[in-house]
Amino acid sequence: MAEGELHEKVVRPKADTLGARADGVSPVDTTRTEPTAAPREMSMQNPTMPAVVLGGAVAALSVARSLWQSGVRVDLLADGLRSPARHSRALRRYLPPADAEAVTDGWITWLLNESEPAAILPCSDEGVEFIARRRGELEAAGHRPWEANDEGSLNMLDKAGAYVVARAAEVGAPQTVTLTNLTELARLDFPFPCGIKPVYAHRFARQFKTAAKGVTVATAEHARRVLTPILKEGHPMLLTEVIPGPDDQYRSYFTYLDEHGEPLLTFTKRKLRQYPTHFGLGSYHLTEWNPDVARLGFQFARAAGLRGLVNIEFKRDPRDGELKLIECNPRFTEVTGQVRAAGIDLALVAYNRLFGLPLPPLDSFKDHLAMWYPVDDIRAFREYRRQGELTTAAWLRTLAHRQVPLIFSWRDPKPSLHIWRARTHALARKASRSNQVPPQADDGKLDPYEAAI
Repeated sequence: MAEGELHEKVVRPKADTLGARADGVSPVDTTRTEPTAAPREMSMQNPTMPAVVLGGAVAALSVARSLWQSGVRVDLLADGLRSPARHSRALRRYLPPADAEAVTDGWITWLLNESEPAAILPCSDEGVEFIARRRGELEAAGHRPWEANDEGSLNMLDKAGAYVVARAAEVGAPQTVTLTNLTELARLDFPFPCGIKPVYAHRFARQFKTAAKGVTVATAEHARRVLTPILKEGHPMLLTEVIPGPDDQYRSYFTYLDEHGEPLLTFTKRKLRQYPTHFGLGSYHLTEWNPDVARLGFQFARAAGLRGLVNIEFKRDPRDGELKLIECNPRFTEVTGQVRAAGIDLALVAYNRLFGLPLPPLDSFKDHLAMWYPVDDIRAFREYRRQGELTTAAWLRTLAHRQVPLIFSWRDPKPSLHIWRARTHALARKASRSNQVPPQADDGKLDPYEAAI
């Protein structure tokens, strides 16, 4: 397939129609006519109701730009983390939290007392939990929280719970054990090396500062050294088997499930690199149709009872060739802009579903369209090269794909300008220091994974 070619994909796949045809093109449900209408109780007379985005950084910027370009007014209720959307012309209002320790209390106060009725869209786990627990109050105030099965969404925020669902659905998953206290840690019996990550990532991130999703530990003593201060703070942690193989074996599935659990769209992509390597955030993503990922992703999403927007990540295990669940995010993610550039506007799908409006095109997307995080990917490349996993020539070849700018937009350049100015100032400050100190959060807390180094 030529780079940039539109790739036909499943629109509303049935359990037995998710495989590719013999010619390599993914099947399309030719019986489909119009998108399924949103539930009747969610229809509105005013199709231009504003949207309120909850939290997020790059994802919030992508969602805001999509809706702004469709004529929707957008406000962002920030979660206290640095967001490039703060400087975007796509926002009508950027509302930072008055109290960084009580972000969601500030959200509900503003939404119930100051905001006009709006569509509520989450770009963070905190936003997902907020909607799930406050949906009744929001709807009573005239708001339209996005479409979701709240119970299913809350189950996915519990990383341990997601693996339970996977095993029950016969979807591959790594071996795991959950630790909640020091007594369990003292009795630790688990194969090493293994990975460590929080059960509730958003609550963990609220207290600790780290760029990594988790960390690998080599021994039980190593694990105890990392976990003891974290468990003392009351954060349950997950020990997980490390799925071997290179980082380019990560695959992701995106869908939007209607009120009957039927997919309105199907999208797959590949993550080639991440930073920090092996347990970080993606630094180079590539759209790539994969029928196995689509089939397994739908199998898991249906078993979890999810509705609305769903993103599921897998990694292919070289030991048995099977895809293994890594995580499930029932919300917008950082690659929302890449998905939109490839041809599927997830933000507009979610917004229009709330009001029974026609949906944007969902039947195809561009293959081999890349999203590149230059700074993080250069750091990742250096680590991969040092570990013998990637050569300079191989890294440069991947950069030949057509790129989607992560943040830069000619129509909305300020977010990029502010980021580069901040990075320039940070580099200048770093160069002026004579002594290095361990990474610290703004509140003075150390990176909890420093003990793993």
